[in-house]
Amino acid sequence: MIATVTPSPAQREHGALAAPLREPLRFLATSAPWRGLAYFTVSMFVGWVVFFLYVVIVLLPLAPAWSYGLAKVERLRVTWLDAPAIGDPHPPVTGNLSTRAGARIGERATWREVAYSLLLAVLTPIVFLGAAVAWMVGLGLVLGPLFTPDVNVMGAPIDGVISQTVWAVVGLVICAVGLYITYAVSVAQVATARLLLGPTEEELQRRVDALETSRGVLVDSFEGERRRIERNLHDGPQQDLASLSLQLGELQQSLPTESSEEVRAQVAEAQARLERAMAGLRDTVRGVHPQVLDDAGVEAACTELGGAIRVDVHAGEGWEPGRRLPAEIEQAMYYTASEAVTNAIKHGGARQVRITFAAGVLGVSMTVMDDGAGGADPARGTGLAGLIERAEAIGATLTVLSPPGGPTTLYWATAVS
Repeated sequence: MIATVTPSPAQREHGALAAPLREPLRFLATSAPWRGLAYFTVSMFVGWVVFFLYVVIVLLPLAPAWSYGLAKVERLRVTWLDAPAIGDPHPPVTGNLSTRAGARIGERATWREVAYSLLLAVLTPIVFLGAAVAWMVGLGLVLGPLFTPDVNVMGAPIDGVISQTVWAVVGLVICAVGLYITYAVSVAQVATARLLLGPTEEELQRRVDALETSRGVLVDSFEGERRRIERNLHDGPQQDLASLSLQLGELQQSLPTESSEEVRAQVAEAQARLERAMAGLRDTVRGVHPQVLDDAGVEAACTELGGAIRVDVHAGEGWEPGRRLPAEIEQAMYYTASEAVTNAIKHGGARQVRITFAAGVLGVSMTVMDDGAGGADPARGTGLAGLIERAEAIGATLTVLSPPGGPTTLYWATAVS
């Protein structure tokens, strides 16, 4: 058996950056050597600045501060070599300046940034000396004879056209090798920057955990707000409309017999319109959070959807009728089904919707399919896009398939079993 090892994203990126080095001749015909030279040149300038900052002892206590600023620039500068920008490992902090500074001092990422700046300060003089000598020799052999006739190599004068041409070719070769090495050094620096200035696996995991926690808080707050709106609608406008309907009924009964038929008809029409408004409000309240969802679960709640069209609810493979799930899962599934039915009525011209629940070792799923015209696109509206975001907020997925002509199918799935 042959085992295959999948390279990490960092390894793939480093391989992509180093790819031009494997074809030296083709490398010189691209923009890579010049991008590498620009990156290298700026690195030398920055390195000397950092070197003098470390040499001036009074600035050493401020090393975390200016290393933090340097790191922000370096994370973006790697894009000069067509590498993606490096992510910021620092979590957001709030408070006054001293509070934020104290939080940053306590982070490992800050001291990795200091290590990067220190490494840059130590290596810059060495690398700069080697690069300066190589480029002076190469450019001197190419351009020297143009400015002075007294050019010699190790005591041997370069005179005559043939000699000058031969040494100019040698100088060009040295410059080409210099471009090659300069790019290689730049690639190595990008790899070092990504290692020291990017977030570690542990930091990424902590950030994911924090996002999941905040996501849960947002979902709970969202559901709490829905419940509050439901109570307010039920206890406020709905009760007032019901009282007004009773008053209109009493008014109609108390009208004297000699009243005109027109007055009676107007009162009857007002009461009918009020009843329609109350029915719409009841549907709105039920759509905010139906009581049956809490009492009997998502399957029972979905059977009450529809109204103008037929909604069939089926128990698919592995699904036991009456099965209950965590409240946030049931709520997300119900609102997805409710929005799908509403869209089928308003936009798809559907006559029937089929909702199928299923369960297995990978979790539970819900499929909502209508016989409408199709053509639904999450990118063109906020309804479906909002449902996708809601599913992702609880770790689920929502896939929308809606070819022109239909049918429209929503597949909702989660690993919760």
